[in-house]
Amino acid sequence: MDGISVYSEDTRTTLVPNEFIDYYMPRANGTFVKVYLYLLRCLTAPEAGFGISVIADALEETEKDILRALRYWEREHVLSLTWGEANEIRGIKLNRLSKPSAEPAPVMFSPTPVTGTKSSVSPESRLSSVDKKEDFSKLPEYSPAQLEAFSARPDTNWLLHAAESYLERMLKPADVQLLFFLHDDLQFSNELILHLYEYCVSRGKKTPSYIQKVALSWHEDGIDTVEKAEERSLQFDSCFTAVNRAFALNRAPGISERRFLNRWSSFGFSSDLIEEACSRALLSTSHPDFKYADKILERWHESNVHTMSDVKKLDEAHNARFSGGQAPEQKRTASNRFNDFPQREYSGSDLTDLEKALLATPVSH
Repeated sequence: MDGISVYSEDTRTTLVPNEFIDYYMPRANGTFVKVYLYLLRCLTAPEAGFGISVIADALEETEKDILRALRYWEREHVLSLTWGEANEIRGIKLNRLSKPSAEPAPVMFSPTPVTGTKSSVSPESRLSSVDKKEDFSKLPEYSPAQLEAFSARPDTNWLLHAAESYLERMLKPADVQLLFFLHDDLQFSNELILHLYEYCVSRGKKTPSYIQKVALSWHEDGIDTVEKAEERSLQFDSCFTAVNRAFALNRAPGISERRFLNRWSSFGFSSDLIEEACSRALLSTSHPDFKYADKILERWHESNVHTMSDVKKLDEAHNARFSGGQAPEQKRTASNRFNDFPQREYSGSDLTDLEKALLATPVSH
């Protein structure tokens, strides 16, 4: 991202604007303030090399932190970002600051039904290609000022009320943290977030930890639209039904079992193939064995199996190799001190000659 130009709408001074100190700095965290101050410093040296990585190195922060700070200041109208064709930042304009028209409202919500609301796609969704491969295994910690600003935004305020309607309770701080994470870090659209809550609530799960796990699973699998999420849900549900029918579980899958179900869904197998593999695993092990079924399905996946007729052909080829396709191995005689010597085959004439010799031999008394 090197080569970004930085210029200011206010050319009268390179000092920190009083409005920033009075109104914007108090509710921003330290990293965000450092980024803005560094941008002011860059105005005095426009010819120097500049980029996201340069700011990150200078401030000893990660590039992810720098991008989050730029998104925050853009939402606060402190600066404006210009984007290139490849979804990269090409310009940063520091805006003339003034006293905000209204201070952000505290993060307090009351249940409000959602009627006729429309979500808008936020401009920060353009950063999805930057953040897509980041590790989100741990939920970031956001400051109270960040959460207050998040709640005051028109494109997210109604989203918080919608989440309350799904959860049927007032939002807790953990809920707001999660919504911030879903919207600004995972770059989920408002529609996808609502579908996520509807999906989890329909399964009787309303805790932030469960919703976060599902969201991370979707993010890792590249699910970024409601249509993709619905297709994924159908695949998982059909897979779960097939496994329950074959293994007679009659219960929800555990965490490790869900990983197998997600893996089998990603193979694109139909429910009858998954049920067949689980039935074979049950017959071979006499108990529901997900690992055994996984080996079967993995072998079918590698063999490009798509239908039950493909499975039948694979079975026939396997049986042919171990039946008529090869000559049976001769049965070996067990080794002992009587048959360790070379064995001789006797013909009928040999036995007749041996009998004559025995009769001709005189018997001693």
